[in-house]
Amino acid sequence: MAQAEQSSPAARPAGRIERARQTEARKIARRSFLRVSVFAGLTLSVGAMVAGFLGFFNRLKPTGFGGVVTVPRVSVPAPGAEPSRISGGKFWLSNLQGAEGDVLGVGGTGGLLALYWKCPHLGCTVPWNPSFNGAAVNFPGVTGWFRCPCHGSTYSRAGIRVYGPAPRPMDTMALSVNGDGSLSVNTGKITGGGADNPLRAVPYNG
Repeated sequence: MAQAEQSSPAARPAGRIERARQTEARKIARRSFLRVSVFAGLTLSVGAMVAGFLGFFNRLKPTGFGGVVTVPRVSVPAPGAEPSRISGGKFWLSNLQGAEGDVLGVGGTGGLLALYWKCPHLGCTVPWNPSFNGAAVNFPGVTGWFRCPCHGSTYSRAGIRVYGPAPRPMDTMALSVNGDGSLSVNTGKITGGGADNPLRAVPYNG
């Protein structure tokens, strides 16, 4: 009994010291966790800002659809030839000969048009149908039309709608001719189709 009474006072300080050590250890662990969390948050924030910064400058010169697509001279169709499908830019390149495609008679004189192949109705991809007879859409004698496979909207070589539920002609993309005969088509600059599509054609001498 005497031995227990003698050891008890020493045990109590030792217990308090151990509890103090544990409390301090927990505080240190919490501080470490907070430091790591703050550092990780800052790292993520800075990373996001850097990614956004780089992404902004990358968008200045996008490649493929949404940016400027170069069409080499050899891929430019001859006047009156069937339109060329430019897959990388999602457009048809049509080289109108004179008033070709100007089915509404707005005064088209020919040239190049980059026609966005997305149907203005519900967005289906519009193919070129070289054998389609215009007699089926009240334009007898004209063979070769853009015709949507989804709902039948039909367009001339200039993208003029002559039949179907589409609300307007095919949209056009900005096009310029380079010194070597190649073309630069800005697929990010799309203008809603209109009756003046034939007047948007860009002269081309190859």
